[in-house]
Amino acid sequence: MHPLDVLLSPPEQRLMSTVLLHPDQDFGTLELLSRMGNSRSAGSTVLKRWVEAGLLRERKVGNQRRLSANPQFLLYPELRRMVLKTLGLVEPLAKALAPIAHRLTEAFVFGSVASGNDTSESDIDLALVGDVDLFAVSPLLDAVQAELGRAIHVNVYSAQEWALHDPVLAVIKRGPRLELMEAIRAEAA
Repeated sequence: MHPLDVLLSPPEQRLMSTVLLHPDQDFGTLELLSRMGNSRSAGSTVLKRWVEAGLLRERKVGNQRRLSANPQFLLYPELRRMVLKTLGLVEPLAKALAPIAHRLTEAFVFGSVASGNDTSESDIDLALVGDVDLFAVSPLLDAVQAELGRAIHVNVYSAQEWALHDPVLAVIKRGPRLELMEAIRAEAA
């Protein structure tokens, strides 16, 4: 069972993932219904409910209805973090990094994605600490970059480098992050 199955149906999870991972992008109704994989009537009911609740914004372009996430929605930050922690980033990154789990001591997403200030053009900043090098990690992430439609900028640190009192590292260490190690270990098991 997927963690979000408790709260949302699989079609609703696909919808939420689509709109919350690309908050500055708008989508046509048919595109969202297709991504949901739901019947048109059931999917349309969900879209209508989400627009009425304020989670989605609606605008007309000619005779077309365009929908996008509403960052002003009261629960938007929490819902977006839930999607990022499950469907959005953590799950695909954990699967990709599972083969090197035994060589990592820390792994997390930081920067604009972790703080929620990203756009669909933002790259994903990934920090890895352990006995790995960029040449071993990069091929593991190629498919994830394609799946997410975003570049992944990997920062690899040895344990000794990570322990240094460097001002740049201090900012990364103190900043918001999406932890990956638990999910990576679970995938590797």
